[in-house]
Parts: sequence; structure tokens; C-alpha cells
Amino acid sequence: MLDWILTKLSDRLGVAPPGSAEQLSRRIVFEQPWPQWLYAFTILGSFALIVWLYRHEGKASTASKIVLVTLRLSLVLLALFMLSEAVLSIQRWGLPNLVILVDDSASGAIVDQYATASERESLAALADSAGPRPGGAKAQEKSTAGSEASTAAPSEGGTNRLDIARGLILRDRATLLRELQKTHRVRIYRVSNSAQPVAEVDSPGDVDPAVERLRAIEPAGTQTRLGDGVRQVLTELRGAPPSAIVLLSDGQTTEGEPLAKVSELAARKGVPLYTVGLGSPDPARDLELGELLVDDVVFVDDAVRFQAKLSAHGFKGQKVTVRLKEREPGSTDPKNDRVIATREVDSPPDGQPERIELVHRPRTTGERTFVVEVDRQPRELQTDNNRIERVITVRKEKLRVLFVDNEPRYEFRYLKNYLERDESIELAIVLLSSDPEYSEQDRSALPTFPTSKDELFAYDVVLIGDADTSYLSQSQMQNLVEFVTENSGGVLFVAGELFDPLGYRGTPLELLLPIELADARNPTAVGAGVAAYRPELTIEGRASPIFRLGDNEVESMNIWNRLPELFWYLEAPRKKPAALVLAEHPTVIGSEGKIPLILYHFLGRGKVMFHAFDDTWRWRFRAGDRYFGRFWVQTIRFMARSRLIGNRQAEIQTDRRRYQRGQPIQIRVRFLNPGLAPAGEEVTAQVQRQGQGPRRLTLRHVPGSKGVFEGALAQAAEGEYEVTLLPPPALPRPVTAGFRVDPPIGEREHIEMNQPELVRAASASGGKFYTPLEAAGLLRDLPKDQRTPLDADPPIPLWNTWPVLAAFLTILALEWVIRKRKQMV
Repeated sequence: MLDWILTKLSDRLGVAPPGSAEQLSRRIVFEQPWPQWLYAFTILGSFALIVWLYRHEGKASTASKIVLVTLRLSLVLLALFMLSEAVLSIQRWGLPNLVILVDDSASGAIVDQYATASERESLAALADSAGPRPGGAKAQEKSTAGSEASTAAPSEGGTNRLDIARGLILRDRATLLRELQKTHRVRIYRVSNSAQPVAEVDSPGDVDPAVERLRAIEPAGTQTRLGDGVRQVLTELRGAPPSAIVLLSDGQTTEGEPLAKVSELAARKGVPLYTVGLGSPDPARDLELGELLVDDVVFVDDAVRFQAKLSAHGFKGQKVTVRLKEREPGSTDPKNDRVIATREVDSPPDGQPERIELVHRPRTTGERTFVVEVDRQPRELQTDNNRIERVITVRKEKLRVLFVDNEPRYEFRYLKNYLERDESIELAIVLLSSDPEYSEQDRSALPTFPTSKDELFAYDVVLIGDADTSYLSQSQMQNLVEFVTENSGGVLFVAGELFDPLGYRGTPLELLLPIELADARNPTAVGAGVAAYRPELTIEGRASPIFRLGDNEVESMNIWNRLPELFWYLEAPRKKPAALVLAEHPTVIGSEGKIPLILYHFLGRGKVMFHAFDDTWRWRFRAGDRYFGRFWVQTIRFMARSRLIGNRQAEIQTDRRRYQRGQPIQIRVRFLNPGLAPAGEEVTAQVQRQGQGPRRLTLRHVPGSKGVFEGALAQAAEGEYEVTLLPPPALPRPVTAGFRVDPPIGEREHIEMNQPELVRAASASGGKFYTPLEAAGLLRDLPKDQRTPLDADPPIPLWNTWPVLAAFLTILALEWVIRKRKQMV
């Protein structure tokens, strides 16, 4: 009541209102004070004397006497008020700073899968209480798309950590801010890479703008520097340290000073940390499929291997089911996918992905969509990474193979006999040194090497053994070059001791070879012995379908390492620049490293492979055609791929399937037929993120290459992307590739709430830790009344003002009137 009276009095007397982040303290003081005992003696003595006098007045009633005593005592008090020279004292106080730090790193986009439904519902209601984001549903949709991870946000939506932080501050019409503003200067920061100011709340009018700025915060920080952020705030406010710091975060520091260490500095400065933990403290649980390897073009009834990497977090040793599904033609609904293979596997340890393989033999031709999917697990962080799709072309026609050799050596005999029996291959042979009657006696034999382009171009693959080029004309050899460069054909050279490849120097066939003939030699021709050896597969070789001799990669390597040894090879130490080595000699070293034994390169629209040995027939020992035949059929199909891809005469690739935000994305376009490449130095690719509009990227020609263009996307936000080559007129259909951008690894490596760190920081600094559902007590626990005095207004005299004099005279006149009417005078 007294505060209200003093407030009204100061307003009436024209006292300036409190400024921003100020409070006024109003009180009445005496400039000529008496000793307290004298005040007490005067008041009590006057009261006793007045009561004694009126008790002896016999003419008035008791009620009248009480009124008169009160009036007379009021006169005494007013007299003391004036004699003591009473004034109105105005003291101005500054409010203490209070800092709110909101973690806006990329981990704020994580939608945690909490253990109980009640906890999920309570936190969702808390987040909803923050109200709509700026831009409404579109902004929310944009935020969700920008933080897909994940890492980070799961595909099914939900309440992310930043939404919960906003709800804690803004619920009930920002009650927390409005109450804090009354007793503090509230400073709001967002903290990730550093601490950045968001809003200052010094007056009630600052609350609504602060609310809008809080709603606009996005979880976009690439790092979380909680310790550095707290230290930065303490440094910036060192002149007026905050009374407390409220930190809303998951507690995970990815870079810089740990939070627990900087809490010691806060304690020395007398600044307690009140930490609110966001997220679940349980380790993240997630299964992810990636890097699906499968041939783009396959044959009906072929054993198609679908290989994908399975990564797991929080499921070590648990059994999970991986399914291979085929999409019904014309359907876009995943619910209609048909399960065609199932495999139960053990989840790998965290951070140690393992490759899994499922095998299927397609029965129908055409473009088919296949899906590899791992079953969703309870409380899994995200499920959009549980499946991966691939479109495969299934074909049924036979491959036409032309096999050319000079003599019926062992390699020729065994390979000819096997290929004639294989139902997927239509074989024709040319034995250059044979008698004319041979072609009449062997159903596969041709009398001569094809003389016209049309005849040669009808084949898919040409195998050239130890063929003597003296039997071939220049035009026939030139046709063979054009068979590769223009007709997308595949040519495989199988080295021999007489002609292939040393006899091809200076001929058009030298252009085809992926090796340099200048340094090539036959070791046995110069008297050097060849020790038994087994070709050693390179990394590229182990990943190639040519060498898949078993049902999986491990079994294939075991089989390869048990194959009989070989006893001859042609030494060609230097390969051409674009050649890729699949197998090399295990011990013999050349000028560029180990001697290549199996290698290939692209040339124009097709490809050419070279085998530096001719005794794979030895692999039939005690195994028959099991591995020998599988190796050769898979090799021929690999060589025929350029023909099988048909209209796909260009391909676009990224240097990886997944990136961290901030990493450059290398995009490469290669025209399998250089004749289809544009004449200029540039091509254009369209890069589009799901849910957003496209943008264009210029790719420039790579010097020294033919039909290869490269470019880089400096950085991209999180999400799934599709890259499309904007085709020149010669390309019949778009060429596309996909990639994904994730938050930086620091934001994804440890995504559970670091509750121990938050508890230590709060305890060491004299603060307190809360979960979001316990944070209702935060306002009650914050330090109370730590105001700092600023200055005092000049005292305003009250004792000599006319209202006081008027009151004195009024009381005096009123007492005289009452006494007159009661006949006491």
C-alpha cells in the first residue's frame, strides 16, 4: 500500500520514470531527524496527555472523544513531519544481467526417440507451446528438409531439440522472459561455432521482438563450442558480470574448451550456470544402408549380387533382417514392393560398417527397380536411411563373341569348348593358321576375319589371342579400332609368346592396347625363367564383378587365393594413363610398381582389356569349369557392358555418395562416346535438393582427357541431392546421379545428451541441472535481487509544501468545529 502511495506521489511530483533496465526505490527521509527516543517520547507523551485531557471532558460522548484524540494526535505527527523537514528520496537501481544461451548447432535438428510415450507427448506439447515459426508451415518444412540427416533428423518428423528449447523459453506467452525482465536485463545468445547475440530484453516492449528472433533460429551450426561460448559471454560482460547463465543444450562440445573447464572460471566470477539438457541421454540407435553395388545391366537368370554397406549404432550383435525387394512395374508405393530375398545378419559394431550381399536371379526383362531394406528397429533415430534403391536393366539376348587366335593353344581349346556350351553366348572363332577346310568341319569357325564393318560390328566382344597380324589387313585392323571407339564394342587381348602384343607395334592395334609396348618384353624369350605365381588382385580388382567366383567377396577371395599357380606372363611395366589395373604380379616390380597382369581402359565408346598371361586353363585342375568358366563369362559380360547400356552414352559421378556439410562436392561427367561430347570447353549440370528449386553448375573440360568434364560445388546444405546433366541434342535421355550432405561429423559422432558434462558444469559453478520437464523450477531457483545502485535524484521537500500545510490547517479547523458543536469550548 505504501509503495503504491509513494509511486503515485512521485508521479504527481514529476519524478522521471525508470529508464531501460532500471528500477526506482522511493522512500521518505528526514533531513533534520530527531533521535529515535525523542520521537518515541514525544509521540507517546503527546498521546498520553491528549487521552488524559479528553477523559476529563465530560460533555462529549466516547465516540466524539476518540475522533478528537485522533485529530489531535495527527496534528502532532504533522508537526513532527514538518519540524524534521521530511523529503521524498528517489534511488535508481540498475538490473543485473542474465544470459540465456541457446544451442543452435546442427544437432538441434535431431528428433530423439524417447523411451516412453508419455515423455514424447509431454515434450511435443512443450515444443508446440512456443507457437508458430516465422513463415508458418513453409518455414517448418524448410527447416526439416535442411536438417535431414541424418545425422540428424529422422524422416518421419517430430519434435527436435531446438523446438524444445524454444518451448521452454516461449511457453505461456513467453512468461519466463516477461518475469525475468522485471528483475534482470536479459541477454539472449545462440551458441554453436561461437556465441552470437539474438536479442536484449530490457523492457516489456522488448519481449515480443525477442520472441520472433528466437522463433527464427535454425539449427545450422557446423560445430558446438559450448565452453568457448560461455567464456566469450563472460569476457564481453566482464564490466557487469551476469547474475547467472542459463544454457539450453545437449552438452556435447565438438570443438574448443570443454564446458566443465570453463565452469571453473564462472565459479570464480560468481556466475552460476543453470543447464537444461536437450535430447535423450541414451546412445543413438540407428541402422543405415549405403553404397549399393550392382550391375546396371544384367541377364535373365543371371545371379545378380546386390552388395550394400550396413552401418549400425547402438545395435551391436543384435539380429536384424535385410530384405531385397522388387517394385511392381508402374507402382510408386513402397508398400507394393515384393520381397524376393531375405537375410538375417548380426548388426556390426558402432562405426564399423560391414558389407552384406543378397543374390537374386531375375526372370523378366526390362527396367526393374530393386530395393535393399533393413527392417526398422524400436527407437531408431531415423528410418529414411534404412533403404536404398537401384534401377537395373534386365536383358535376355545372347552375347555375340568373336574369338581370334593363331594356333589352337591350350587357352584357346579350353575356352572355345566352354563358350560353345554356354547358353548365354553365341561364339564364332577364327583360327588364322588353320586349313580352309577347318571352317567347314567346326560349326563355330569362320573362314576369315570379318572384312566389313557390318560383319564385325554385329559382335559384342572380340577376344584376340596370340594372333598374327600378317593375316589381317590394315582395313580389318582399323575396323577393329572403330569397333571399340564407335560401336561400343569390347576387345580383350590374351597375351601370347609369339605375336600378342609385341607383334602389334606400329599397327592400329597398338592404339587399342592399355599398355605401352615400348618397354614390354617376353621374359622367356631372353632366357629368363618365370617362377610360379598367382596374380594379386588390386583394390579395384577385388571390387570388380569379374573376380566374383563365390557367393560373396570373402568367399571369392578365398577361391582366388586357392587357384592353381600360373607359369608365364608378358612383362609390360608401363600402362597407359587412363588404364585401370585389376591384377598384378605379386613380387615382380617394374618402373611404375608391380607388373600389371590384368588391366583395361575406355577408348571412345567401348573398352579394351589386356591379359598378360595365357594359362587360365590351369584353373580347371580338380575344379573343371567351375571357376574357369565363371571367370571368363563374367569377363565377357563386363567387356560387353558398353554395348548393353545402349542409349546411356554418358555418365555422371560424384567422388563419394555422402558428404559432410562444408566439404566440396566433386562432380565428374564422362562421355563414353567422345563424339557425343560438346565441342566447347564446358557442359552444364543441374543440382537440385529435394523440396527446393534447381541450380546450375558449370563443368569444365579436363585437359588431356577426351570427353571428361569436372566441376565442384563449394558447399551445400544437408539433404538429398540429384545431379542431372543437361544433355546436348545427341543424348537421348538425361544422365543423373545422387548424393547426400550430412551435418559435420562432430555433430553426428556423439548425438546423445551429455548429461554428466552438464551436471558437472552446473555443480562446479553453483548452479543446477534440469531436464526439460523439470525446468519449471528454473525461475524460482535463479539468484534473487542482485541490483546495483546507479544514482539518486535530488530530494523533493515535502514538509514545506502547501498540501502538508493545508492538511495541518484542515485538521486543526475540523477539531475546533467538533469541539464547538459539542460545546467543549
